[in-house]
Amino acid sequence: MLPAVSYSEVHNITSADIAQLTDTDSKAFVNELTEKASKASYVRWFGVLPLVLFLLIMVITTFSSRRVILQPATDSIFAKVNFYPGVNIRKEANAKSLVLKTAVTNERFQLLDSTQSKWLKVGFNDSIGYVARRFAAIEHIHHEQVESEEPYLSNAYAPYEFAGGTLLFIVLIRKLKKVDKRRFEMALHYEMDEQFRQVYRQFNAHFTDFAGSARIWQYVNARQTNDYKRTGGAGKLINRVALRGISANQAPLSYFSTNITIPCIKLSNLEFYFLPERLLVKRGKTFAAIFYKNLRIDGFTTRFIEDESVPRDAKIIDQTWRYVNKHGGPDRRFNNNRQIPVCAYSEYTLTSDSGIYEVITTSKQGAMDAFAGFLGQIGKLQTRMAIS
Repeated sequence: MLPAVSYSEVHNITSADIAQLTDTDSKAFVNELTEKASKASYVRWFGVLPLVLFLLIMVITTFSSRRVILQPATDSIFAKVNFYPGVNIRKEANAKSLVLKTAVTNERFQLLDSTQSKWLKVGFNDSIGYVARRFAAIEHIHHEQVESEEPYLSNAYAPYEFAGGTLLFIVLIRKLKKVDKRRFEMALHYEMDEQFRQVYRQFNAHFTDFAGSARIWQYVNARQTNDYKRTGGAGKLINRVALRGISANQAPLSYFSTNITIPCIKLSNLEFYFLPERLLVKRGKTFAAIFYKNLRIDGFTTRFIEDESVPRDAKIIDQTWRYVNKHGGPDRRFNNNRQIPVCAYSEYTLTSDSGIYEVITTSKQGAMDAFAGFLGQIGKLQTRMAIS
């Protein structure tokens, strides 16, 4: 008898509430950021939104539609041959006249004259002929009127209104941008000598190496299982997602000015901004910050059974089967049991005493080693200097 399949509870891999993440050294800085992020943008609410409404109203009031007759209703009269197997169309209205055409049954001709008692005058191919009345019937066909809707300019002053309104909004939005800049502007400038610049260039170079990994994932949750035969031999099921974004330079707020580049990674529910001395965390419009002395990044190589496409820079170290038997070979009871590669990825756990808890993996081995090590060195220096 097969053992019962069991799964442990799902272990969510997520940081604490962002309000708890800030260390005591960063509260004033974080409060200012959060305050500015919570303010409503005048440009958006009093500039862009009214502009959209203005354009919508212009479209509604400027253009109308009207019905246009493409083809009026008409009635056509035909002579339809009803004699089998057909009849001759003659040049004159007598049975001995020259035959112009032999018509088949149900063939129609335009009726030109029906006043004669024995003949119908018809037209065809720019010619005129006669068909015996007893071999044809007069048929009336009604053609319905064909109409169409077409737009037209119903407001003759619309071009002037549009030009005036657009000019007004351009001036308004420019003024509102200046107001927003005064409300949101936040400057963060670092005094850097040449030695510091060289160190900071390493900071950015290490982040570029990390960002160069073909795939970077975030672990969302994990759980243990003993159902090895259906998981390729894996004892842990991991739910992962790709990072939402990664940038070598991304400002955390509009009108945030600084004399440095700010590397940024966007997780599923958080954004990390790496300043020279601390990690800035953003969730929605709320910020937190942790000095690197309070941040820990632990990295190691992990085996991962890859059931998706293998990244170009991944190292395949083994093979397994989608369904395995107790000896590790393919379970023959399952159809389409394919081989799956086992890759060596680098896994990094970011933690802090304030509640940071995120796990990031890279397809390139050691992609984040140099960057994590650099942040660790900054943290040790901060500890020695007792930064507060």
